[in-house]
Parts: sequence; C-alpha cells; structure tokens
Amino acid sequence: MSETRKDDESEEGRSEAPRRLSGQDAMFVYAETFSMPMHTVGTLILDPKEVPGGFGFERIVDTVAARIHRMPPFRERLLEVPLGLGHPLMAPDPDFRLENHIHRLAAPAPGGLRELAQIVGDLAGRRLDRHQPLWEMWVVEGLEDGRIGLVTKLHHCIVDGASGSSQMAGLMDTEPDAPPPEPAPAWEPAPLPSGLTLATQSVGSRFVSPLDVARLAFDTLKGMRDRRRAEQEVGKEDAGDSTAAPETPFSRAITPHRAVAYGSAPLDALKRVKRAFGVTVNDAVLAACALSVRSYLEARGALPDDPLVCVVPVSLKTESEKKEFSNKVATMRIRLPTHLADPAEVLRAVHRETVEAKYIFQAVEASLIPRWLQLVPPLLTTYGAQLVSEFDLVDRAGPMMNLAVSNMMGPPIPLYFGGARVEAIYPMGPVGEGMGLNITVLSNMGRVDVGVLACRELLPDPQSIADGFARGVRKLERAAETGARAGAAAG
Repeated sequence: MSETRKDDESEEGRSEAPRRLSGQDAMFVYAETFSMPMHTVGTLILDPKEVPGGFGFERIVDTVAARIHRMPPFRERLLEVPLGLGHPLMAPDPDFRLENHIHRLAAPAPGGLRELAQIVGDLAGRRLDRHQPLWEMWVVEGLEDGRIGLVTKLHHCIVDGASGSSQMAGLMDTEPDAPPPEPAPAWEPAPLPSGLTLATQSVGSRFVSPLDVARLAFDTLKGMRDRRRAEQEVGKEDAGDSTAAPETPFSRAITPHRAVAYGSAPLDALKRVKRAFGVTVNDAVLAACALSVRSYLEARGALPDDPLVCVVPVSLKTESEKKEFSNKVATMRIRLPTHLADPAEVLRAVHRETVEAKYIFQAVEASLIPRWLQLVPPLLTTYGAQLVSEFDLVDRAGPMMNLAVSNMMGPPIPLYFGGARVEAIYPMGPVGEGMGLNITVLSNMGRVDVGVLACRELLPDPQSIADGFARGVRKLERAAETGARAGAAAG
C-alpha cells in the first residue's frame, strides 16, 4: 500500500490510497489540546427567498451529497500512527455517513447575528471527533427574514485558513439556477490499515538522510544571517526586544470556551483610505483592527504603553495550489500600534511596519519552518502542547503574541448554495495559548465581513471588537477626507 501515491479511480471505483500529512499539516493535529481545538469555523448567511420550491435542511443535505466528491477530505479519516512513529495519515473512511456530519438547530428569537454568534461560540469550543472525518456542518434555522445560517467546522490539518474560501467553493455555484453537478464517480473505500501496518510503514518515513539534515542546517544558518541583515537594514537590530508582547486581558492561558461576533464594513471605504494614504487595503484592515482593539482596551483601563504583537498568516500557495486541502502558510509578526490614538498616525505606523516585516520575511527562505516540521518527533510536539496547556506556562512566562489577524480575498461575484444566495461569509481561525483573540476579515461583494473569535473567559464581549472595526474604518475614512481637504486648501 502506497502512502503518497494517488491512484486514479479504477473501473471498480476503488478510492485513493491513504496519504501522509505533511509536517505542517500534522502540527495542527499535535498542537490540539482540550483547551485549544485546532479547527477553523466558517459561517455563511443564506437568503433562500428566491429559491423555487422552497429551501431547507433537506436541500442543503442534497447539495452537499451531490458535491462531496469534490472535497476529498470530507470522506477521509485521520489515522494516527502508534507510538508516534510517523506523521498521521488521511484515508478514505469505509464507515463514512453524511448524516453524522450535517446537523440542524434553531436560533432563539429574534434570530439576529447576535443570537447566531452565541450558537457558533458554543460550537466553536467543541473538538471534532477524530474517529470521523474532521468536519461538521450545522444548519441554523429561524434567522431573521427567513435566512439560514450554515456553520462549517474544518480541522486545520486539512484546510489552509488563508485560502479556505477557495477550497470551499466546490460546494457552491455562481448562478442560482446552475445545472446539476457532474455525476459522482463510484466510491469504494478500502478497509483501514491496522495499527501494526501503520507503525511498520511509518518507520521508513522517519528516515532522513544525514546529507538532507546537513543541508537544512546550513540553509537555516544562512536564513538566520539573512534575517539579521534585513533587520539591521530596516533599523531593527534588537528585533527580539522590539517585538515582545505586552500583557493584555486576552493574552493569557485559554480555556475551551469561545465567544463569537460578526461585523462588516464597506470595501469601497477601505479602498478610498488606500488611495488617499498610498497604502494597501491590508494596511487599512490592520489599522482598523488596531483602532478597535485600542478602544476595547482603553475602555477597560487595560491599554499597554507598547504596541501589541499581531500574528498575520501569509499563504505560500500558488494560484494552482489554492484549491488543495493542505497547509502551506507562514506567519509574520507585526507590531500593531495600539499605543497611538490618531487614525492617520496609526495607518502610517502600520504601513511602515508591514513594509519592514515583508522585507524581513522575504529575506528568509519561507520553506525553512515546514522543512523542520517534517523532522519534528510527533510525541515531542504533542506532549509539549499539553504541558503548555496543563501548567498554564503562558501565564508564568508571559505572552509571545497578543492576537491574530487574517485578511482574506473573498468572491468578487455572487455565490449560491443550493440556489440560495450567499449573503455573507464570516471565516474564523482558532485562538491559541496566550493569544485569545482572532480577527478574520474577508472581502465579499463590495464589503468586508468580519469574524471575531475569542476565549470567552478572557474576552467575553467580542461584539465590541467587531463593532469597533467598523468604527475604525469610519475614522480612517474621515482622516482620508481631512487630508484631502487640507491638500486641496494648500494647493
């Protein structure tokens, strides 16, 4: 049985052979603890009013059933190797049943976004069952104006958060009356391999050529030198100290409980800010996040004097790789200028920081960390994550980062799910130890949808962050207008 070969479907419909997770994909399995589920959460708001013949739970199930062959991980089960002798594998699950993954529930009145957020917060804190394919879909009925919420949980080991919207597009159409999808090929999963088979085959997978290790060590030393040189060129000789994370209420050891909030802002407003200040839309998004978090902390008397440290995921995938279910991502550490009050100063500081961070990021081979992750012993990583969680080591040692912010490109055209129009898309990545706040922004048909996920005990009212983002965009837009008027008067 091959571990990496992907066999074509045979005439009998035999499915693909098990495939081994990469070191980076496997890391999301090892890092998962009771307090830190490692799945992404996506919420679609569907407007079914124009669907002929009605729209409900059964139609959603039929839509997924007709397209699930486009989403191979939806029918694959995680196989962990005994004794941690190798990275886990994903294999077609002979016991797969769609009804085990799609569920329905009703939102309490009045069925607004706040009621939906309470439901999703509860769902987000529950780990996925590793004895099943690692996804769940929850159909939330009873929303205002007959809308339906579609909440999907996907384990991070199979989905790249930076391109998750592209990967999920296989379930949707670009027209409300799109023709039926192509017939699904026959699917006949093979029996799952035994633990002994997994262990035996994995021994060889752990062998690494000494020459490859030496080459990786050389490339790493070179990368450290190049990074240090880049830091000196941008004036960050003491980057380690300058990026130390200050204490905040949400930068502590996390619990398994989650709180969720949704927001939005006009995409055109961010584009006007971009043009007025000569920055990027991503700079404007980060600046709006900085203004929102500053307002939140200031109102609670917890605003640090130093900038916060923000983790920004960067997808390394090419266009052709964006539909692949895997992780190919790196992160940049950005100093978020929450210590500044003036919106224009905040945006300029963010722009300088992102330019410098990108320069340093590009100076080092981006594949170094994935190459090292390929060599990390599974048990070492798993026990390390458990120790950090069990003994609250973040509270003892202090945070390394404060929050995560992702800015994702969404669909520029309308999308439909089973004929119902997709009105909003709110993606959210996981929070981590010492980093109890995650803000994800996705552009969608002339606006940006904002999903906020937080540890409930550390940040119980994330709606303040979501609402603060929209206020931050308005503040930046006013700063752009003020600058334009001043420029016109000077001219």
